[in-house]
Amino acid sequence: MRRFKVLITSVCMTGLGYIQPIFAQSQATPVTLQAVEDSFLVRNYALLAQRYQIDASKALIRQAKIWSNPNFSTVLGFGSTNHIKPFDVGTNGETQYNLDQLIQLAGKRNKGIQLAGTAARMNEATFDELVRTLKLQLRENFYNIYYQQQTAIVLKEQLGNLQKIVDAYVEADKKGSVAHADLVRLQALQVGLENDYADLKQQELESQKNLQQLLHSQEFYEARLQTTDLAHYSLDHIQLPQLLDSAAQNRPDVRVAALEYQTAELNYRLQKSMAVPDLHVGATYDKAGSYVNNFIGLTLGIDLPLWNRNQGNIRAAQYQVSSVEQQFKQQQSVAQTEVLNAYQRIVQLEKRYKGFDLHQFQGEFDTLINEVAKNFRKGNISLLQFIDYFNSYSDNAKNINRFLSNRINAYEELNYATGQELFKN
Repeated sequence: MRRFKVLITSVCMTGLGYIQPIFAQSQATPVTLQAVEDSFLVRNYALLAQRYQIDASKALIRQAKIWSNPNFSTVLGFGSTNHIKPFDVGTNGETQYNLDQLIQLAGKRNKGIQLAGTAARMNEATFDELVRTLKLQLRENFYNIYYQQQTAIVLKEQLGNLQKIVDAYVEADKKGSVAHADLVRLQALQVGLENDYADLKQQELESQKNLQQLLHSQEFYEARLQTTDLAHYSLDHIQLPQLLDSAAQNRPDVRVAALEYQTAELNYRLQKSMAVPDLHVGATYDKAGSYVNNFIGLTLGIDLPLWNRNQGNIRAAQYQVSSVEQQFKQQQSVAQTEVLNAYQRIVQLEKRYKGFDLHQFQGEFDTLINEVAKNFRKGNISLLQFIDYFNSYSDNAKNINRFLSNRINAYEELNYATGQELFKN
């Protein structure tokens, strides 16, 4: 039984020993949040693609402003049915030239320009929405990496301290001066802490992967934060009613919905104007086919709206306006709900944050665990007490950093919900 326990412990320790080098293979690059965001804006392919969409839609505005090309046609004489003479355009032949220009009536051209302008503004709002979404992911992963790395520092330090104690117990066990069961329990504690450390590094790897995908990079990052970088995360001077109103009007996805509504209205107006036929104005020249030679004349043409007055398209566009209007109102309601929920989440987290000095508590707990380790080596406290303190310290380090990460990410979610940069240095 004793050999079995030793074997299991050795296997666990050996297996975990292969995990740590994974994270040491790549040298992490120290970065600040500002540096990460600057890189993101110029390297993210999705943003670059959306910028091209904006440029393309602006080109369509220029296209909408261009008049329709005139139409030119000609008639070349081929003699008569009695005497076919191909291309008889000479002195006694016939030649006719026609020039026609389409003139859109009822403001169709201006409405087309307005629709193209609205499409361009919608692409710009879509770009802002993409930035808003990706920036939230960027910041969440950056802060996750930072606090995961802070927790890893604590766990790694404790693993080093624990290793010294385990090594001492191994030597004492060889001499028979300690109970072997105590060594096994310490080694089990070490395995548990190694597992926690490995799980934490796996979580960090996931955050690193997400950040790398956003930056299109293969580097591993060491997140750097100063205390002053977090000081601006506060609800001071933040008024909830103003946030609700602003989000309902200015959030990028709300602006997209508003522009879709505007597009539907413009399309309805365009479809109504399509019921008015366009005018064709032109000129004609007839060399010898009219009542006088070298005849010139003005041509006017217009469709007669007897059957097709665009009734179906007008009705469909009218229903589309009503549909998009409801979607716009729905998006406004969603935005306000998300702002309210994000705000209330911060309020709850701030109650805990301000009601308990986490940093002071962490400092006191650091001092406590160091004293516990010293007293355990001196034999002043039992093994069970040492294990209990040690587990509590590890859990405390993980919980505090997880809470601090959740708090900062809650503020970033409020930024996301309002579509604004509320918390700046």
